[in-house]
Amino acid sequence: MKIEYKIEEVRPNVFAVIVKDHYHRAMLFCRVQEFYESPNPEFRGKNFSIWDYIEWYSREHGDVFTYTFDWGGFNIPLKTAWECYEGKEKGTKKMHDCVRSMPDSWKSPYDEVMKDIIWNIESKMFNKKNTRNMNAYIIGAPTTEDETFEHEVCHGLYATNKEYKALVDEITETIEWQDYLKFEGNLLDMGYTASVIPDEIQAYLSTNYEYTKFSKGVSKRKCEGFHKQYKKVFEQYESKTI
Repeated sequence: MKIEYKIEEVRPNVFAVIVKDHYHRAMLFCRVQEFYESPNPEFRGKNFSIWDYIEWYSREHGDVFTYTFDWGGFNIPLKTAWECYEGKEKGTKKMHDCVRSMPDSWKSPYDEVMKDIIWNIESKMFNKKNTRNMNAYIIGAPTTEDETFEHEVCHGLYATNKEYKALVDEITETIEWQDYLKFEGNLLDMGYTASVIPDEIQAYLSTNYEYTKFSKGVSKRKCEGFHKQYKKVFEQYESKTI
């Protein structure tokens, strides 16, 4: 099995892993994404068998593993991805379980590829200042030209650029509480976990705000209004490439 991908730094400290094949992209990111934000605490932040995850996800979706159809874009902090595969640094209060220590029977061929990607990005960050720096973000997309890519870049900026985060958080704070709760409920129903709700709201309203599963229950007029505000902020950082 050959997985074709390329790595590109698309914003300062935001690295895009471009995988054209939808199935390979989803399976490549599955473990690290669910380690980061799975709604199931049995997998989030845990050392888990990929086969147990596939069974759980399938049971939640009519006994069919629809993950590779359901998810097309991915995003995760470099530090979290590193912890997933290598564990926490020595000296921290608690060492995470990690892929390195798990039985081979729990892994898939995608794990070795993703581990190489993480090491590659960590090396690129080290080479910038000749010192270790984990303040980077990894996104996964099919191309650098579509809406999925822009959505994931929003996540990257939110995590790595304090000015961007402050500006979009100011907009989020103006959302009426009842509408915020609708966005939040929709996102939870879609499979997101509570910790990423503000980040997902800014990313969806910046890009694919018309996605029905996200915007259900909130008027189109309001969504368009918020989209214009978030988009204006995003465009300020759109040209700030490497």
